[in-house]
Amino acid sequence: MVALRRIVPSTDSRRLELAEITLTNAVPVVGVVAFEWNVAALLVLYWFELAVDAVWAFVRALFAARPPEIDTDGLLIGAVAQRRPTLDVPWTDLQIHVVTLLTLPIAVLVVAGVWLFAGAFLVGPLGTSALDDDTIASVTLATLAILCTTGVSTIRTYFLRGEYRNHNSQTAISGVVFRIFTVFFAGIFTLTMVGLVTAGPDTTLGSLDPTAVGPALLLAIIGLKFASDFLSVYSDRLAVYFVSYDETYGWSQPPSEPQSVAGVPADAADRVRPTLAGRVLGGALRLPQHPGVAFLGVFLLAVAALFAFGSAWLVVGLLVALAVAVPLTLVSIDHLLRYGAVEYRAAQDERALVAYDRLFGVSLWRVEPWDETAVRIERTLLDRLLGTETVVVELSDDEYLLPHLPATTPILSVFDREPDRPQS
Repeated sequence: MVALRRIVPSTDSRRLELAEITLTNAVPVVGVVAFEWNVAALLVLYWFELAVDAVWAFVRALFAARPPEIDTDGLLIGAVAQRRPTLDVPWTDLQIHVVTLLTLPIAVLVVAGVWLFAGAFLVGPLGTSALDDDTIASVTLATLAILCTTGVSTIRTYFLRGEYRNHNSQTAISGVVFRIFTVFFAGIFTLTMVGLVTAGPDTTLGSLDPTAVGPALLLAIIGLKFASDFLSVYSDRLAVYFVSYDETYGWSQPPSEPQSVAGVPADAADRVRPTLAGRVLGGALRLPQHPGVAFLGVFLLAVAALFAFGSAWLVVGLLVALAVAVPLTLVSIDHLLRYGAVEYRAAQDERALVAYDRLFGVSLWRVEPWDETAVRIERTLLDRLLGTETVVVELSDDEYLLPHLPATTPILSVFDREPDRPQS
């Protein structure tokens, strides 16, 4: 992958950019003052423009090539993130991370909620009388034009020029999320100040004068847009003072690049898989590691206790069954996602231990004798019942669990140390 280089603009080009953004951001103000443009139309258009930016940001997030940075210890989603599965887009070199498909709807709901609240502070104080049919029609046409032009720009710069290779789903939408939150708080601040100046501290949102609120909100939004454009012009200088600032990623660090793990051929290694019973039943032992789902069971038991006071024993029995079944089912599915299709390949010639995902055909991790800091054997209750052993490989900053293995000798022979075993 070829890294993008930051191009430092010359003084003349920087001045030209400043002149362009100053003129662009001054046009709405001049139009309202000199030509009596409708303030309501401009504010609604700015609000809809945020929605257009969000839509294309979600498109960029969906096809971002770098894996999203998600805690792999989390229930279910963390298990999928640990496996890093991707879906190929036919006839292109694009891929979609499965974990992005699971998390993106949550981001859509959050951004949509903040966008609606921002609209309440931008458009709500103007009243319905300011949005006549002509205003709605002009704003709709302008929004469609922005949707098309933004789409063309996204396709040209993000997809055709390969910028998607430098982003993950978080950095692809971080800019628009920041802008929407900024507009939201700027609207609150502007309305508060207008209310204090025009009607005093006891004023309410419904009693504000639309003729005073509209121009103030318009100036605030234009000021935010100008500040954002100004920062983008001087992004190379800001990067000197703020390590976390980058022209491509904004106020955040660049996402980590996809890491490929060197595997070993199946015919050149001893292969060991968790037993079927261990894969199916082993999740119940991991319940203490997920206190959130355990709390769900406790909550259902508390609700069952309330119904017990009313002698609704059928409901009590159902809630008690759910309190046991739901947490166990969730942790069991999580365990299957993590270990159900994984086999461990111990290559004696290469002195390497590799976890291989048989479902997606990729190597998940690789450990060599000089990587680990300790190796230990655990024998859980399920291990005693099944006659298996669980191997834990400790690293300096992590550890790998190899649960419920029928044979551990091929695994342990890779390392230069004897494993720590439980006391009999």
